[in-house]
Amino acid sequence: MLHRVFVDSDVLAARTPYEWLALLRPQTGSFQLHSSAGVVTDSVRLWSRRQPTRRAASRRRLELLATSLDEMIGSVGADIDLDDAVEPHRAAADAATGGAHVLVSSHPHGIAAEDPPPFDVYSPDEFLCLLDDTAGADVRHVTSEQHARARRTREGRPEPITEALTTAGCPAFAERVGVHLHALSR
Repeated sequence: MLHRVFVDSDVLAARTPYEWLALLRPQTGSFQLHSSAGVVTDSVRLWSRRQPTRRAASRRRLELLATSLDEMIGSVGADIDLDDAVEPHRAAADAATGGAHVLVSSHPHGIAAEDPPPFDVYSPDEFLCLLDDTAGADVRHVTSEQHARARRTREGRPEPITEALTTAGCPAFAERVGVHLHALSR
């Protein structure tokens, strides 16, 4: 059975954790990535606030997110007001409506503290570690790809993927990726 994983706006807005989810999805074949039009729009608002010099790229970011998901509940309007407020509790309601098995959010305890949701709630770090527990060979494969790609992007200097994961709030998964990197270097 494929698990339906609903991704919250704070994870969609953060490049590193979402990139790992998107790369591990086809590699493991065990889950699908879902979200809603409102959550995706909120993620673009969050992303554009963190990257104010790239606000013009917001529409492209929205299109990339929409195409990388297996399913998006609802549709995104043509006009997005990037200055609108982000709705923090939208993900839980949309995940329930969409029949999610899992919700991945950078604020899992706030969601789980409300009425018990009909799905499991994980932080990106927790969910990525769970994937490593159940599909370690697949995580090692993606680690190899990420490491090779990072080496190409930094003018001959390897970009430390473990540091990027730690900075993005995934320190436990970063340690596991470090173990995979060590095993790959042998």
